[in-house]
Amino acid sequence: MLETRLQPHREYLLAHMPGQKMFLALKVRPEAQAASARPQLAIAFVVDTSGSMREVVTEPTQRTGQSVRVDGREYEVVRGAKSKMDLVVEALQSLLNSRQLEPTDRLALIKFDDHAGVVQPFTDAAHKARLMTAVKQLPQFSGGTHMGAGMLEGMKQLQKESGSRRMILLTDGQAFDEPLVEEAAAQLAEAHIPVTAIGVGDDWNDDLLMAITDRTQGRPFHIVPDTQNPMPPSLKASELPQAILGELESAASEVITDIGLTVRTVKDVTLDRVTRVYPTQAEVEQKTPYPLGNAAKGDWTVFILEFTLPARPPARIRLAQLGLTYQVPGQGYRGEVPPMDVVVEFTTDEALAARIDPEVMQWVQQRNLEQLIKQATVEARTDPSKAAKTLELARNLTVKLGNTAMTRALDQAVGELKSSKTISLGTAKTIKIGAKTQVLKQEPSGGDLPSDEEIRKITGA
Repeated sequence: MLETRLQPHREYLLAHMPGQKMFLALKVRPEAQAASARPQLAIAFVVDTSGSMREVVTEPTQRTGQSVRVDGREYEVVRGAKSKMDLVVEALQSLLNSRQLEPTDRLALIKFDDHAGVVQPFTDAAHKARLMTAVKQLPQFSGGTHMGAGMLEGMKQLQKESGSRRMILLTDGQAFDEPLVEEAAAQLAEAHIPVTAIGVGDDWNDDLLMAITDRTQGRPFHIVPDTQNPMPPSLKASELPQAILGELESAASEVITDIGLTVRTVKDVTLDRVTRVYPTQAEVEQKTPYPLGNAAKGDWTVFILEFTLPARPPARIRLAQLGLTYQVPGQGYRGEVPPMDVVVEFTTDEALAARIDPEVMQWVQQRNLEQLIKQATVEARTDPSKAAKTLELARNLTVKLGNTAMTRALDQAVGELKSSKTISLGTAKTIKIGAKTQVLKQEPSGGDLPSDEEIRKITGA
């Protein structure tokens, strides 16, 4: 039920050359039989109900001149505008009314502030009135941001469920209990439950949320108040309902789940890194079997495996053997792909060894865009001029890849560095998350690829 393809970035490698890199694209796609079996969904919504969720994030139609104090902070009272919590309630109500939701899908609602609690345990979507009542209760809570406690409570609820399981986590602040967050992320990863992490505003910990999504093979979002005129790849706060509906659609399309990869290499060949590069980017945890997550119907899910090779004499050699296991929850089926050999030829012909697969290198370059952006945001704290050069390199890469959304976002970051010698929190979050979510599916072209020397500089190969 799972179609697979292997695509090395070079079919010929130089003989007698130690330390060469090989990038292997592993593509997986559900076959028609699996694609026709929509899984039953079990989605736990874990929602930040701290006092800051009362902050208005859309344009008001009228200002009253009044204010209200919640959890020690003053908030302006306006009319015709929506707070973060208003949009969360609206998003969940839209989801409950969506035709994409099947009556047998199951939903749970967990809140966290000073304490975590179950507002509604897992309930069939057919009981819409009961779920709507629970959603309307969210605004009555307030307090701090004990996100780890909320995630653990959500995990406890998900452990009792079957089918395609997912957590949608929404927060606007720094977690008070990071060790619990890390513990919950480990449990979710072990249970093969992806986390969609939605950060609202500029105060949340982007490194923490992206670590959660990487570890669980989920996806991060950055939601920005409409009043700040956000640019892609961030989303306006008013687009939150559509974003959550989109995650419901994604969950329903992931007909293959719990993909596990085993890799057996020959002597002295090492597998250094596995990265999902499409449809979104995430690092895969270095454990056996490698947890690759889920695959949606209708398109390839693509991973890049990075190998380091020893020196070899001229010969055609098998470097590794890959195995895949997976589940099709819509059919109650567990499958296995027959072993796949990774074979290349070592040659003394430099012309042959210079040939590269442009499609694979495009994936590698998009993967490395994240590294450049992460490096630049760190450099910006102590050496703005160095950060600007790193961002220019990243920007040039997005131009060559045709990634216009990321080019515009990086232009914003470079402009901030030049004018204020720093990158604002919001822009830093936008470009870091954009590197993971603004991934382009590209047709092989080869015309605009960097030279081998440029590739070595970018990838370290």
